[in-house]
Amino acid sequence: MLTELQTRKLTKLFSMYDECCNGYLCKKDFEKIVKKLAGIRNWGLRSPRYLALMNQLDRDWKELNKIADTDHDQQVSINEWLHYYDVVLSDPQKYEQQVKMVMEMTFDVFNLGEEDGLNQQNWGLLLSAYHVSPVYVPLIFPTLDTAKSGIIKRDQMLQLIRDFFYSDEPDIPANSMFGPY
Repeated sequence: MLTELQTRKLTKLFSMYDECCNGYLCKKDFEKIVKKLAGIRNWGLRSPRYLALMNQLDRDWKELNKIADTDHDQQVSINEWLHYYDVVLSDPQKYEQQVKMVMEMTFDVFNLGEEDGLNQQNWGLLLSAYHVSPVYVPLIFPTLDTAKSGIIKRDQMLQLIRDFFYSDEPDIPANSMFGPY
């Protein structure tokens, strides 16, 4: 069962995916996110990276819809979303398949390449693709960059994501990684 803190964080995450701002998630929301991510990276709609990203998010939508859309209306409400994450977070294999894979893919979109990490500017670009105001980036990034290197490495990012989803400690840095909730 999700805790009150997890529910608040997952509600924030829901709002980040709700591209249409209608209180429901549908396939179109996921398609819009892919187009925004591709636009930030200047990928054409036929580029291999765009197509790979679209295929991954299409699979993610289908899995979300299959598990969460209990009333079969082709959209996911906040209650269905929370139930979905209750199921996913209670099964480590589902977490690996659903959450970790999406975060790795998102990391790859904004990865700096040689340094295998995200800097503050790229973190801001990532958040902007998900409706998070850039005003939060200078407040968020330094708390996430625990090594104070100016870069969040892949393994650090995956741990932050894990902490975001699983931790019920209110003061850990991962809780604010997507802005206030």
